[in-house]
Amino acid sequence: MTAPLNILRAGPADGPPLLLIHGAWHGAWCWQGNYLDYFAQAGFHTHALDLRGHGDSPAIRAMRWNRIRDYVDDAARTIADMPAPPIVIGHSMGGFVVQHLMARGVPLRGAGLLAALPHTGALPVALKTLRTRPLTLARILLTASLYPMVSDPQAAAHLFLDADASPDEIATFHPRLTDESFLAFLDLTALALPRKPRDPPPVCVVGGSADQLFPPASQQRLAARFATSAHVIPDAPHDLMLSRHWQTSAGVFLTWASALPPA
Repeated sequence: MTAPLNILRAGPADGPPLLLIHGAWHGAWCWQGNYLDYFAQAGFHTHALDLRGHGDSPAIRAMRWNRIRDYVDDAARTIADMPAPPIVIGHSMGGFVVQHLMARGVPLRGAGLLAALPHTGALPVALKTLRTRPLTLARILLTASLYPMVSDPQAAAHLFLDADASPDEIATFHPRLTDESFLAFLDLTALALPRKPRDPPPVCVVGGSADQLFPPASQQRLAARFATSAHVIPDAPHDLMLSRHWQTSAGVFLTWASALPPA
């Protein structure tokens, strides 16, 4: 039997459903206090999912053996329990999961991609890590664990947070990061790139100009795949939902979501 997934909920139960999907090393906690409450206050029945082995969702097997398709299954199962096709917003790896949901034909009212891992995969990130942090990449390969990528608090802050994040912000953020699946990393790099959906829902792409993982050019190429434009938030880092710019990025999604046709 599949283990139950932890889902945070906020907003009116009869509001239009909206699902937030976190990225690698994160959990549903990354949406709390900002996106989760923001969309709930705007009238959406907002859900934030912990993918298996993240946050408070139980691991079904050891983290390193999770595949991207497992995370897509988690999201699809959550969507199937909703009363209507939701708007889904995925961050980073979560945005990659959203692209796979579209490729599967899972009914969605809209697909929001926030600093999303592009359809072309994470090979540029792996090559950058080889060039700038070769010992870290060696530890990843030797341990079949992605945690070395974020094990150092300052390195993690550089990847995810505002450039001027305070020591207190870093000290609060870093302990919440988890390991991530090595096989999912291989999937993200080349083994499970998402097919272009035949009939995608409306798509909204938002990125940050200071993103250290998926810079604006990658977001613009991703947006072009869905015949739209990327909204690039000046000075925003990879974790836009935790940045001082979070409300700007959330406002872009709210404007877009409010203009979607009814489910």
